[in-house]
Amino acid sequence: MGKPRLHIGDKNYSSWSMRPWLALRVGGVAFEEVLHPLPEMGGAKPAFGAISPNARVPALELEDVTIAESLAICEWAAEQNPSLWPKGSSDRALARSAASIMHSGFPNLRNDAPMNIRRRTDAARMTQAGLDDAAKVDELWSGWLKRSGGPFLFGDYSVADAMYAPVVTRFITYAIPRSAEADRYMNRMVAEPHMAAWIAAAEKETRQLPRSDIA
Repeated sequence: MGKPRLHIGDKNYSSWSMRPWLALRVGGVAFEEVLHPLPEMGGAKPAFGAISPNARVPALELEDVTIAESLAICEWAAEQNPSLWPKGSSDRALARSAASIMHSGFPNLRNDAPMNIRRRTDAARMTQAGLDDAAKVDELWSGWLKRSGGPFLFGDYSVADAMYAPVVTRFITYAIPRSAEADRYMNRMVAEPHMAAWIAAAEKETRQLPRSDIA
């Protein structure tokens, strides 16, 4: 096999696919994109078992192994291009912490506001727990930006920004209230060329998933 193959889901819906795709693109790591439709209902299609050890996408297919899980793929991308993490050890550790917080946290925000780049609605559908998760994200973004001075969470674009990119789209889709600092950060994120390309591709997709488009 030549280039690594990144197996991803629909760009309009697959938040976990967006993260490593951005890390690889921003890091300048060449790969082949393989797009798969996500299942209509929760869970993964049985066919994904032939793609990934956890039967889900994203998955990065290399010469001898297949890497599952978004954050692990982002870490692999950073091994190819170390600039995807901050240079300083403290900043690098903090950025890794930020990425891990996103990977394991904010379940109510995820449930209340599934990623749907094409959709425009409002936050009235969200629970208080979901709004509290969003407020915590805003607080974290603002603190990290204040510490680093921006323009991205830890200065230059890093894996941490890639991990939070789908949350940026959720804030936009559901018109979630946010601070001025968070809004400025979101504007920088959507203007980043690779994220802009993903969004443009998502907007051209026509497939619909009722659990995200109607709920």
